[in-house]
Amino acid sequence: MRNGYESDVSEGSGGSDGWMLRLTALSREEPERTVRLLSGALLACGGWVLTRTRENGIAALDFEFARAACVEIYAVLIGCGLELSRDSHLRMAELCHCTKNLIESKAFDIARVDLVVYSSGSKRSRDESQASLPG
Repeated sequence: MRNGYESDVSEGSGGSDGWMLRLTALSREEPERTVRLLSGALLACGGWVLTRTRENGIAALDFEFARAACVEIYAVLIGCGLELSRDSHLRMAELCHCTKNLIESKAFDIARVDLVVYSSGSKRSRDESQASLPG
């Protein structure tokens, strides 16, 4: 794993690179409600929701999508009201940029995302966001 994402190489015919991103975000609304809304939006964009979990005001969502839809998926994350962490923005931007440059060969490769959503009012999320600020 490198900086919160990894590239899995599957063995066999040709080998294919896959992306695994670990993203964190804050939600102004209840994280569970945001994840339910996000699940529907991801399905509408052609994504596949693998699991949804919640625990102590924190919600998690694992999903996959074809890399050709990465810009739409990124827009859905923002459009659903998530405030992605700085690192999460950088990871999604890198995926979109890389996909754009390799669209002919990587468009239908699968990207997987493990997303954790915190309430913007929770102490843990405030501590994490302050720790990521410079200075």
